[in-house]
Amino acid sequence: MLRGKGAPRAQGFLPRRRTAEGNALEVTEMIVLYQIVKGIMLPPALLVLVLFVGFGLSFSRFRRLGHVVLALGIFSLYLLSIAPIADLLVTPLESRYQPLSPTRVPRTGTVVLLSGGGSATSDLPTTSRLTLSSIGRVLEAVRLYGLMDHPTIVISGGSGNPLVEVSEAALMAELLLHLRVPERDILMESESSNTFENATEVKGMALKTPLILVTSASHMYRALRVFRGLDMTPLPAPCNYKGRWDVHNPLRFLPSAGALATSAAAMYEYVGIFWYKLTGKF
Repeated sequence: MLRGKGAPRAQGFLPRRRTAEGNALEVTEMIVLYQIVKGIMLPPALLVLVLFVGFGLSFSRFRRLGHVVLALGIFSLYLLSIAPIADLLVTPLESRYQPLSPTRVPRTGTVVLLSGGGSATSDLPTTSRLTLSSIGRVLEAVRLYGLMDHPTIVISGGSGNPLVEVSEAALMAELLLHLRVPERDILMESESSNTFENATEVKGMALKTPLILVTSASHMYRALRVFRGLDMTPLPAPCNYKGRWDVHNPLRFLPSAGALATSAAAMYEYVGIFWYKLTGKF
């Protein structure tokens, strides 16, 4: 039996109960509202909305304005879908911290692994239920585990979507077991649903220092700021670098789904940083 706080949850569509039922409902409503607003503000939803507005205006008395909005939407879609712009957006986030080289990895300590998304579709294999972000973080944790003297790997993360209950930590723990990490060295918590809650849950555990924080490179700045704001000083171990991945590709100015996804991920982080500053989380 894996050690951890919060038993792995089956998939479903009921909001979680964290403290009092009224407080849990209020928190859930805020998270849902935040997810909706964030989704509208980010591509591709934002671009689709702009195109729809432009299309609608084109059949009204504001036809000329509609054409301008359509052109703006198409041009923005092109820019966000090419690698140079995606790199321009994500590189400032990813370049803040360097990868943790073998010479800088401590022999002892605790690896803190943040979840990065998972599916509640239980009939799929674990590798298909985890996002590429989560899989990349697991692989980085395994790399660090091999360089250290049997550290504990703490996996933090329940579900980022309050309407779908799935333990991302449990899925990542399952993948760790498949990769031959002993069960005795895995600890997980499935109560947190965002970066701030990840840090809060980890803060309440008695863990061996130093802590090594594993998350995507574009997410590391926000995560590290939150952890340090709670008086923890983890060593950053960024992974899942997306910027400059195909810098030598002569076709970089052709639009691609990968570049659009990278642009969207970078904008997601900028919105997250702004929101955390606005709400006093760091």
